[in-house]
Amino acid sequence: MAFPHFQKPFKSLKYTITSGVIIIAGLFVNLEIDDRAQAIVVSGDPNDYIVNPGNGFDGVVSLSLQTSLGRFLCSGSLLPSGRHILTAAHCLTDNFGFNITNGATAFFDLPTGKFGIKTANIFIYPDWDGFADFDSFGGDLAILELASAAPEAAQRYDIYRNTDEIGQVSTKVGYGLSGQGNQGFNPRQYPFGVKRSGQNVYEFLGENLDPGVLPNAILLYDFDSGSPENDAFGFVGIPDLGLGLSEVNTAAGDSGGPTFINGLIAGVTSYGQCFFNTINFECFSPPDVDNIGNFSFGEFSGDTRVSTYASYIDDVLAGKVTPTSKVPEPNTMFALFTFAALAVSSRFKRKAKEKV
Repeated sequence: MAFPHFQKPFKSLKYTITSGVIIIAGLFVNLEIDDRAQAIVVSGDPNDYIVNPGNGFDGVVSLSLQTSLGRFLCSGSLLPSGRHILTAAHCLTDNFGFNITNGATAFFDLPTGKFGIKTANIFIYPDWDGFADFDSFGGDLAILELASAAPEAAQRYDIYRNTDEIGQVSTKVGYGLSGQGNQGFNPRQYPFGVKRSGQNVYEFLGENLDPGVLPNAILLYDFDSGSPENDAFGFVGIPDLGLGLSEVNTAAGDSGGPTFINGLIAGVTSYGQCFFNTINFECFSPPDVDNIGNFSFGEFSGDTRVSTYASYIDDVLAGKVTPTSKVPEPNTMFALFTFAALAVSSRFKRKAKEKV
């Protein structure tokens, strides 16, 4: 599946630049998979950002999604009901917003082992139209209802309902590919399936950077190296040099994963971007560290703003929303001590320039 670039002009003091969405729709990494998700790309050594079971993020899950296009891998987070996983709609749909998922399993990494629970119902935000039309983008949100309650050891997370996210330090968690900021993601050395976390700061609402984004739908953050040269939003008038070694970006495999403010889910990983040249489609450097859309320093990403969709989430958990689809034979919970069934193929393909 290919993902479109959207192009909108923005002026900086140096030149007119173009914003390019480099979209992954989840980390499509499968036995024969595209890419659809995102993972954490970090400022330091990726091994220093690993989250082990029992450290407060056991309710952040990896998702195995069986679709008409193959098996996709994404991330998600357990909501207060203990039966619902919040994730990104694009993990479950095609590029036009149509559901293509016919089976899904959430995997919990706990101190006692790995547990998988199948999904019974899928709820896709009704106004989600996919990435095909960035003139009215928003609503990249979905909820999976599990066939049985999650283990008690898995933390449940409430959602962030305030609208003061801009400027706040947030914590991102996901299972996607990883790598170091100077080079971007490295699927061979840091494959999907390892939970990592790090921090960033929301600096923009999506519509402030691109008028086509629906109001209040997207929270944006850039990936700073600490140098003004790689400060993407500094080029559009919002200078900030980041959080040092704590700073991370999301990448393939993290899609649907949570961003926390004060322990509450404030964002859902959605997409990534760079400012790119419309002639050769390379990322502008500066700010990008290497001219390539690979979640490296100088690129930026967008999360679905959870506070905007709080009432929809509440209604799903209260049983007031009809499922988008039901998943057949959902009643199995099982423990795993290996992850072989979800091994990421070294042959995974990237059909378009990436996103977060």
